[in-house]
Parts: sequence; structure tokens; C-alpha cells
Amino acid sequence: MSFAQKLDTINLNQVEVMNYSKYKQFRPKYKKVVQLTDHTSSGLKIFSNLLLPNEKEIEIVAIEILFESKVKKKNYCNEYYYFKPIITKSVDNKTSLIDEKWFSVDKDYQGKYIFPIHLKLKLSEAKNYIIGLETFYENSFCPEENGYFDLIETKKKSDVFVHFKDQPNSGFRKQELFGNYALNYVIYYK
Repeated sequence: MSFAQKLDTINLNQVEVMNYSKYKQFRPKYKKVVQLTDHTSSGLKIFSNLLLPNEKEIEIVAIEILFESKVKKKNYCNEYYYFKPIITKSVDNKTSLIDEKWFSVDKDYQGKYIFPIHLKLKLSEAKNYIIGLETFYENSFCPEENGYFDLIETKKKSDVFVHFKDQPNSGFRKQELFGNYALNYVIYYK
């Protein structure tokens, strides 16, 4: 069974427990999981192709971001960081198709975060769609490594794009070092 938390801070009057086990699941086929550390002090945006199941049309009800890789080093001055999931129609399109919501991640966390969303897609139109994360840190003067996330080496063609927030005019850069990599995620859909 998989459950999602709708709010980043729990208030007992606002808790909503959703059971996503009744929905279909899709995870891109992959060879291995690789941890990528964000060495910036102001955060970044990282995107990859949104790989989808072979269906004509789907309605995504949730996205699960997985943190499976082993934490390499404890970060003491930034014990947690914030991230926001994003889906856009292309790398050049800045408008997210899902609600903007920040979540905090503990540095030692290994597991998953599930984000309830409602997004209907015709897969023929969604071939160039991008899934991404934006990160943010409270203490930007941290001398140690900051947040991390997982990439998976996919069997299907996928590109990784990065935008460094401390370089606002740089735009998104395709990362040639990461050929056929994608964010580590699962889609729940019907």
C-alpha cells in the first residue's frame, strides 16, 4: 500500500490519507540508481524527459519521488532542504502543469514522497513533456554539500537538463554527462 501526505506540515485537522494501491503504476525501466548531489548554495532546477506508459490517454493522480541511494555524507549545517516537483510541456516552457508546493526533505531520508496531482494527458501530445525538481536551502552559506536526489539510468532515451538558480540568465543546459538518465519516480494513473 502507498499513501501520500497532502501537506508538508501535519495538522491533525487537515490530514488526508489516500490509498493509491488501486491505481496503475508506471516506473521507467532502468539499469541502476545514481545519487546526484546539489553542490550549489542557492539551489537548482533539474529536469528530465517525462517517460510515460504505453497508453493513448492517462490521468495521473500522483507522482512518487524516490530516494533510494545511500546517503554518502551527513550535512550538519543544512539538515534538511526543500524541493518542489514540476511538470512542464518543454524545457523552454516555465509554466508548471501541476500545483506549486514546497516539501522539506531530511538529509538522511531514504524512501519516497508522494504528491497528489490531477493531470490528464494524451500521450501523443506529451512526448516532449518534462518532469523536474526545484531545490531551495534555508542556509545558503553552508560550506558542506547540500541536497541530493536520485537519477536512474533508463533503457529508453531520456535527457537531463539543469538550471542553476544563482545564474538566472544561463537558462537550462542539457547535461551531456547524463545520457539516458531520468529522475527517479513512479506515476500512479488511471
